[in-house]
Amino acid sequence: MKKNIQTRRYFNGLAEEWEAKKIADDEKIENLLIKIDWDNCKIILDIGCGTGVLFPYLEQITHGQAKILAMDFAESMVQEAAQKKYSSIKILCGCARYLPFLDNSVDLIIAFHVFPHIKGKKLAMKECWRVLKPNGELAILHIHSSQEINAIHREIGGAVKNHKLPSAKQMCQMLDSVGFKIKQAVDRGGEYFLNGRKIMK
Repeated sequence: MKKNIQTRRYFNGLAEEWEAKKIADDEKIENLLIKIDWDNCKIILDIGCGTGVLFPYLEQITHGQAKILAMDFAESMVQEAAQKKYSSIKILCGCARYLPFLDNSVDLIIAFHVFPHIKGKKLAMKECWRVLKPNGELAILHIHSSQEINAIHREIGGAVKNHKLPSAKQMCQMLDSVGFKIKQAVDRGGEYFLNGRKIMK
């Protein structure tokens, strides 16, 4: 619990300057998002949305026709995201391990640059599986490989020093154990992309 508080405090402290840091350029984000199957995605959940980095991309891809839910556990990040005032995006404050959504209610969950910071990754995966509709998909995205992400966090130190992104192989094993069928798994320099489909047990 102490680590969760430290992490929340860390990201709350970064909220106002987060956009200025520009964690990814348009091309890198777009190259990740085009790997997702957007057909029939009427309800989308962006977990760990931060200040809303993905909001303009999601609006553009869905043409404002999808219902987009966004969530972050850092209150200040949520406040910054809310200022963007996207009419199709509802923003909530919450934890990925306890998603405040009904079973079988979401078509697609996107986790962009968030999984290293989730304590209890398998529990979060189970929650994603629960709220996804049958054949719904979870996509985990980073603009760096797992090795690069982990090195960056070690260098930053402090609250995120030990926040690790599992390798694609390790992540696939966890997703498979929860009930996801892996569709793609990429973990190489400048790119990390995993997506799995919810298969009913």
